[in-house]
Amino acid sequence: MTAAELSDTARITEPSAHDGYVEDNMEGAVDQAAFLAQVDLPVAVIGARGTGKMYLARIVHGGAGGEPDGVEVVDCREFRNKVDAISSIRRHLEASEGKTLVFKSPHLMHRDAQQKLARQISTRTFIDARPVRYLPRARYVALFPDTLEHLQRDYGLDASLASAFAGYPIYVPPMKQRKKAVLRWAHKILFQEAANTQREVKGFTPEAEQAMLQHEWRGNISEIRQRVVAALEHTDRVWISEVDLDLYLEEESPTRAAGSSFLELMDKHSPDDDSYNPTALDELDVALGVAVHGALQGGLEPLGAWLDDELILAVLGRYRGDARKTADFLQTSTRNINRWSSKIEERDAVRRSSTLWRESARLVMEWVREAPVPKGSAQEFLQQLLLTHLENQSSETDIKIKDRAEVLAVSIPTYQKRLKTMLSSEPLSAHRELLGPHA
Repeated sequence: MTAAELSDTARITEPSAHDGYVEDNMEGAVDQAAFLAQVDLPVAVIGARGTGKMYLARIVHGGAGGEPDGVEVVDCREFRNKVDAISSIRRHLEASEGKTLVFKSPHLMHRDAQQKLARQISTRTFIDARPVRYLPRARYVALFPDTLEHLQRDYGLDASLASAFAGYPIYVPPMKQRKKAVLRWAHKILFQEAANTQREVKGFTPEAEQAMLQHEWRGNISEIRQRVVAALEHTDRVWISEVDLDLYLEEESPTRAAGSSFLELMDKHSPDDDSYNPTALDELDVALGVAVHGALQGGLEPLGAWLDDELILAVLGRYRGDARKTADFLQTSTRNINRWSSKIEERDAVRRSSTLWRESARLVMEWVREAPVPKGSAQEFLQQLLLTHLENQSSETDIKIKDRAEVLAVSIPTYQKRLKTMLSSEPLSAHRELLGPHA
């Protein structure tokens, strides 16, 4: 199987602006976007991952009379340095006549690039052009994962860029505040995906609908799509149950039951603030701990190999099968990506059938979809995260190193070497810095 074919099996796409839309006014955000489409001002759309920010950007574009193909995304996660950011934005601005430029996570850019973009948008001129030259006629929308104040205080958003987009920000509420829309989104996605895969489905069981209404949906619309797609992959039934969705009601899930003591420990160290909104990587950390607990108590599944598989598949999905971009993100060679593909395919059926692993797999996909291009090795970081859980949990239960190595999917000497390296290196928090803000 080629890298492109592997990415097709892993890709969980966002719903398009109109095909995925259901009767969900996003607590007034849709109306606000339609109103601001008539005002020639830069617009900030603010919301957590997967809430539908891009949909609102398209409403702004369409409401302003833009052509359907006139939305151009400037993905600021991909800029590796100041020069890259400034030169890329210059190219987008030069060719922006009649378009809407959507800047995704511009707070991740170098501060000088942020300041230059802010000045150009505010003055509507190319600030380094002599004589003065005006920007083409265009609309500007920026998508932010958190409030401008929070991003400015903690995540590097420059005050000038915040000010340029702060006039009339649109706040997109999370799905937990849009419970009436959860089932509409779920049914829309279910029948879309069933049609795409030529599957016969009738809908969700009553228990599944109740479980969906109770669930927090921290991944929002993206998580709904991920769970529905996974359910269709794991069952041939025409009615999708809560178990197929990996959601549960009164009885504990097998995963949670296996990891109950681990989750109790995590709860003791969780923030008490109700406004705490964990990142995808925060949630992945917890899910890996649960998976390790289950693996050590059960079948010693090769979680280390599975974790590498999911990371590679997720990055291939992000870049639509482009092995070169995938290799750049993972700081490796295209030769390695192609070489690893056959091993990933061999493990695919067993990995996907594991209920213990399903949540970790979903969260790897979710994290990669939103993460900036890391400055350090994402593979090494995730493997160290897994190794940390193995060591922490083994110290209390005296798990043999042979079993720990089997879960990490390495030989005993390799396990010992990695453990020695981890103990002598900087703490994980320092390595996490290399993965960028909101990792």
